Amino acid sequence: MKNQTNKKTKIIGGARNGSALVLTMFILTGMLIVAMSSSYIILIGIRAGSVQSQSTKAYYTAEAGAENLLWEMRHNVYSYPSFPSDEYVLFNTFMPLSGANYKVYFSSFPPLIFTSVGDFNNTKRSVEIEFRN
Repeated sequence: MKNQTNKKTKIIGGARNGSALVLTMFILTGMLIVAMSSSYIILIGIRAGSVQSQSTKAYYTAEAGAENLLWEMRHNVYSYPSFPSDEYVLFNTFMPLSGANYKVYFSSFPPLIFTSVGDFNNTKRSVEIEFRN
């Protein structure tokens, strides 16, 4: 009889060791899910930051076009056609160092409105300039 009780305890002890392995696997799987989820959230944040950066560069490029127009009007007394067609392009400038470009359009008269559109990596932002008497 003693022999039979020893066999039962060995079987019960062996089942406990296996349950520790299963519990460890569940814990590691949970940690992996949490790590993968947080890395995905971080990746989305990095992509959003990149888009925001491109948008900011396009905006400042549009601002550069507006400043160029203002400088031309103040210093060179830039003369534009009296009745240009819609979307008449006054300036189309490529900036080789940044890879951005801007276009300045004549929009309407009166009031005199110009639109400067900055483009950087297919992201476009615009600035409108209005002159009133």
